Parts: sequence; structure tokens; C-alpha cells
Amino acid sequence: MTYWATLRNGGQMLLGEPKEAVLSYDRGAPADQLKAVFPADRIWEELAEVLLYDQGQGIFRGVVDEQNTRLTSDGLFVELICRSQEALLLDNEAEPQPIRGASLESLRARLLEPLGFTRVTGGPEALRGELAVEKGSSVWQVLAGFCRECFGTVPYVDFGGALRCEGRAPGKLSLDRVMSAQISGRPCKRLSAVWKQGYRGGYDTQYRDEGAALPRRRYLSAQSGQDPRQVLDKARQESFLLTVTCAGSWWPPHGALADVSVPRAGRFENCPVRQAVYYRDSSGERTRFVLERGEACVADGKAGR
Repeated sequence: MTYWATLRNGGQMLLGEPKEAVLSYDRGAPADQLKAVFPADRIWEELAEVLLYDQGQGIFRGVVDEQNTRLTSDGLFVELICRSQEALLLDNEAEPQPIRGASLESLRARLLEPLGFTRVTGGPEALRGELAVEKGSSVWQVLAGFCRECFGTVPYVDFGGALRCEGRAPGKLSLDRVMSAQISGRPCKRLSAVWKQGYRGGYDTQYRDEGAALPRRRYLSAQSGQDPRQVLDKARQESFLLTVTCAGSWWPPHGALADVSVPRAGRFENCPVRQAVYYRDSSGERTRFVLERGEACVADGKAGR
């Protein structure tokens, strides 16, 4: 991988090879995080941004949250702690105000342009009625809520700095070079039934997961807006986790499905990537994945769900 930085004055700097680096992705966190330590022969100028390339492809672009310089018996080192550009949306509060007929264009003008996001892509849809921006809400919370209601998507910032609200294209990873693995069965996460409240107030509509071994029920109010089928499916996925570490770099994992064959355990296909962490240190490069239950699991010659 190649590490570049943008200086506060706008210049560029090639950072060289890090002594160690950790790049992490979590599906539940809007921003990726990079922590890297570089040997240095002097104190560096103040850095604004770090850009990370893998075989010429830009895979991470983030703001520098911390730049720490340490002198040790082994020499001078600079530690950089960075988050991807979604951090700007997380760190800024939105002005409390009602926005009538909110659209991407109105949000861009009011909330996003002041943070430097001039390129915003997505549909022309607008919310009916009024979007209430509560005191203390981050720009990310407002934008993510709008995208969820209008498009059913999660926004993200691409490597070029464009804010994309149309959702990510599905990706696919075919993992190999498995170094270690752990399979975790978590039946406590699986739900046997979800009851949905009807218009008359009673919980009279049942959705079941016939594969659940033990009775575990949930009740959804009519106002929750949750789909019982999605609640059951999410619980089913969380009841099984496969943690696998593969040699080398495997990036980006965002929104991807992974296939992997684990020696003496079987083949796992179309597993949603929940978390991924890339490591570089004296032991080399490796990437650890946490995968959820996929469409197929073939172990000992038998297929299962």
C-alpha cells in the first residue's frame, strides 16, 4: 500500500512505509478508521488528510484526528489517527430548524456545502411535510435519516470526495489464504416469532422463524416502522458469526458479500461482511473479517442455513 498526505498548506507528502498500520471497517459505524505509525527523521508539518492506495486504487481518504510525534530508543516516530470523510458529518451539529419539503438540494445548501461537500448525488425525491432537526443532532443523523426515508439507503463519501446518497453497489469478495478462523454459534440472538401490532391495537399478526430452536418473541408497534421479516432475518444472521483472518490486503469490504473455504470446516458463501480490520506490522499484512450467516454453508459435505 502507498500512503500520501495533504498538508494544511495544500502541499502533498509521500509518507513512506509505516512501521505498523491498522485500517478498520464496521458496518454499524459511518466512518472507517486508520491508525498508522511511521518512522521519521524530523518533525513533520501539520497534516490535514491521509490518502491510502492499494495497487493504484484509492481505498481510504480521511481527516487527521491526531498527529503524535514520539522519540524512543528506536528513533523518531509519527503516529497518525484518521477517520474517513464521513467524520465531518459526524462531528458537526445541524442547526435546529424545521425544513419543509426537504430534498437533497435543500440539505446540500443548508447543511452540506458549509462542510465542503459540493458534490452530492442521489434522487430528486423530497419528504412530505416537515423534517424536524432536533437540537444536538449531527449532520450525519439528519442526512442518514433523510436517505433512509426517501431512498432506503445509507449515504457515504467516495474517494473523490463526492457524497453519495444512492447507496453502494453490491460487492463480492472471494477470500483465500486463510490463516485462522473461528465459528461462533449464538442461538440466543435468534428469534422464533415477531408479532406486529394491527390497526385495532392488538398484536394479531405473527411472523415466524421455523429454524429457531428456542422460543424468543418480540412485539413491534405499528409506529415502529420496522418490517417483521427484516427483524427475523437480522436476528438469524446475528446468530452465526464466522471470524476469519486471511493473509494480505482485502479492501474495500463495504457492503460486500464474501465467499470463503475454511480448511476442515467447509465452504461459506454469500456471507455479509460485518467488520473488517487490515493489519500491517513486522509479521506482514493480513485482514481479519467478521462474517454473518450467508445463503449457504457447506460443512462435512452437508449444506445448511
